[in-house]
Amino acid sequence: MDLQAIRREFPTLEKVVWLACAGVGPLTCRALAAWEKAQRSLYQEFDPEAWREVGRIQDRVRGLGATLLGVDPEEVALIRSTTEGLNAVATAIPWRRGDNVVITDQEYPANAIPWYHQARLHGLQVRVVRSRDGRLPVEAFAAAVDGRTRVVAISHVQFGSGFRADLAGLAELAHAHGALLVVDAIQSVGAVRVLPRELGVDALACGGYKWLCGPEGTGLLYVRRKLAEGLHPRAVGFPNISQTEQEDLWEALCGGRGWVRDFAGYAQGAIRFEGVGLNPALLSAFAAGLEYFLELGLGWIEERVLELSGQLITELTRLGLEVVTPGDPRERAGIVLVRGPWDLRDPSTHKSVEAHFLSRGIRIHVRAGGIRISTHFFNSEDDLDLFVEALAEWQKGKGP
Repeated sequence: MDLQAIRREFPTLEKVVWLACAGVGPLTCRALAAWEKAQRSLYQEFDPEAWREVGRIQDRVRGLGATLLGVDPEEVALIRSTTEGLNAVATAIPWRRGDNVVITDQEYPANAIPWYHQARLHGLQVRVVRSRDGRLPVEAFAAAVDGRTRVVAISHVQFGSGFRADLAGLAELAHAHGALLVVDAIQSVGAVRVLPRELGVDALACGGYKWLCGPEGTGLLYVRRKLAEGLHPRAVGFPNISQTEQEDLWEALCGGRGWVRDFAGYAQGAIRFEGVGLNPALLSAFAAGLEYFLELGLGWIEERVLELSGQLITELTRLGLEVVTPGDPRERAGIVLVRGPWDLRDPSTHKSVEAHFLSRGIRIHVRAGGIRISTHFFNSEDDLDLFVEALAEWQKGKGP
């Protein structure tokens, strides 16, 4: 791969060493161009063809998302955030009082708050599995999962430690007790290859604006076909009913026939959970980004991400710092969390650390009591060297 050509696709990289895709990923030139073109065609020129294209762009993104995840398009719904996708699944489950949900002590709020909310509404128990030195091995879940467990919910890659969970092992454990495996995959999809059907995942949600380098307000929800057909969504609009009923209802609206009426069926598969009011310009940019990822090759992207994160772990360890992220490439993706002889609990310290790196033209984040670095395929070895140099400066007290 021509790394310089790849880097030219990301205008942000001309100004900033971007080691922050775990927060927000930069957009490609082609995504920005698609976004601008769609906005102009829809809202400046009011091009009729552009408005007719709105439905087709949704189909296009579903198809690209399905290719990315190795599933069928009918198993993919378009969402605006990971939280929206997880809530769509959580609210559709037919809970029984006394059921339990198993989560972990490392979860980002997007994969904790929805389950606690359901617990309040339905009298559920939320069980929290404790991590072991930042890791969450399958055996740690054994005592928490039982016959009343309805859902095991976990982030594929933890936002803080960067630990990558064994989804296949967790699926086997959950299914042995009649439970579902629901996954927050925003920190893995786009960095490593994720094939939910092969892994035994029942539902998976990921926003598009981190490792997939898409715009905010985009994302993908996978729901296993048989599971989707057995769930009733709790929020429904025009796009969530069956295609034939949509068409007939639209004709009634236009032709003046009676249009206020009940409906007989939901949309096929995961589309019944799709967000209503999706922005077509954002989806155009998202589609352009997804096409670029597929063009580069998901296997190459994963190899590059793991190579860079591995190099960084090796160097930070050599410097005597505490690297929380596992060294085993099977247990990590692009996130590397490093801690040292510093205390980052004070909010003013958070800001000063991030400001120091940004003053050196480097974007990182302070998370989980450490400095979080996110290595993506467009990063270079020079980016890592610049980070290590800036870290050494900060440790010596030279930074602001």
